[in-house]
Formats: sequence, structure tokens, C-alpha cells
Amino acid sequence: MLAPGRDGGDLVLAVDFATTGRSDSAFSDLAPRLDPALAVWETRQPAGAGPLPAEEYLALWDGGAAADGRRVRAVLGYCAGSVFAGELAARVAARQDEAPQLVLFEPEVPAPAGLYRDFAAMMNQFASVLTADEVGAAQREAESARTDDVDFGAYGDVLVRIFMERAGAAFAREELDTELLDEFVAVFRSYVSYLGAARGLDPSATWRTGTAVSSRTPSEGAALAGRTVDIDVDHADMLRDARVAEAVGRIIGSYAAT
Repeated sequence: MLAPGRDGGDLVLAVDFATTGRSDSAFSDLAPRLDPALAVWETRQPAGAGPLPAEEYLALWDGGAAADGRRVRAVLGYCAGSVFAGELAARVAARQDEAPQLVLFEPEVPAPAGLYRDFAAMMNQFASVLTADEVGAAQREAESARTDDVDFGAYGDVLVRIFMERAGAAFAREELDTELLDEFVAVFRSYVSYLGAARGLDPSATWRTGTAVSSRTPSEGAALAGRTVDIDVDHADMLRDARVAEAVGRIIGSYAAT
């Protein structure tokens, strides 16, 4: 839960895979800027060691909201989370008297290129443990494995292997706790599963019912939304930007006091 809301207030569901240490802004930055009457819930990942189908994620999130009983005012999605958000909003609309507003931030369908980008950023976060040469070597190996016909899941497995080999050697050299390494590997595996599940959904129809909020470098998926709102902000900062929060308030019809 990112914001508790007030008695009688509505619920906002926010779909993202937020992790500790992420440089991009997150829904935890946006939630305090929204109407305090709204309860804001962020999705969590379902339990499971292996890849999971999209239904496992959607059933968990929609089931939790349905059990809570409050009206869902809006469903928000960030990047790949927008794929899930569209389907989640459709499910909520089918069980309550008014469809929730769907707000998409830089919507994108997961692809190997994006997975490589996230892997490269993760390796940069280990600059205090890995040397610059080790980080560069891991990134080059990951990039060379990204062929035009690479399978998304198989590519994710390759990236996990590269990370374990490169980071594992550095952890051993620095005599660091390997349990921490195992935790990072588990998070990355979960992230690959999350993206792979999103790839099993076709968001083209649901995105047409929503509004895409875009930074100064909008995603390709934004063009598929029913309407767009462009804000002159860096992608990494958009969820912490006051103008973005104001735009969201206008879209969902609920404003924070000023």
C-alpha cells in the first residue's frame, strides 16, 4: 500500500515492478502527490519459482481489489506494467458499475532490447563491486546474445547466467555475502517472468480506452492509447514530477488540495 486513503475514498491500482535502488521514479513518488482521499495500492508479484502466466498476476491483483470492496477509481501502469494495467482495468470494469480510468505511463510491450537495457542498468548499479572492465564485458556479452530471432525467455536465462558469473566472481573476490547475490538473482528472475507474462497479453484494444502520459521521449506504445498527454520531463523523473501528478488528477477526476 502506497497511500491508505480515507473512509469512503476510492481505490487506485498501480502496476509496476519497482525494486530497491531503481534510479527511475516510481509510484511511491507519485502517490503522495495524489488526492489523499484515494487509497493507492501497488502490485506485488505472485509466489512461484518459475515463469508464470499472465493469469496468475491478474487473478492476484484483481482478486485483492475485489475483496477490498472499494470502488476502483483508476488503474495506472508504468512501462511494461501498462500491458497488465489495460487488462486489469477491463476486469474491474466488468464487475463494477463504472469503468476505472486507465492511465498509461510510457506504455511498452516487453522486448529483448528493453530487457537488455534493464540488464545494462542493473550492471551499472554494481559499479562499487565490479570493475568498469567487468561491467563493460558483461554488457557486451549480453548485447551479443541479443539476436533478431532470440526467444525472450531464453534471453532472460542468458542474462541471469551472465549476471551470476560476473557478479559471482566479484562477490567471491570481495568476500561478500553470497546470500545478497542470490537475492539479486531471484529479483531479476522474477522480473524476467513478469515481462514474459506481459508478452502473453495483447494490449492494443485495452490501451485504446486509456490515456498515455508521456515524457519528452515518448514510448512507441503511447501512440496506441485513446488519448495522450505530453509533459516536458525526463522519462526517469516523470512519476515524481508535480505536473504529471496534476495531469493524473485531471484524468481521474480527483485532485489533491493545493
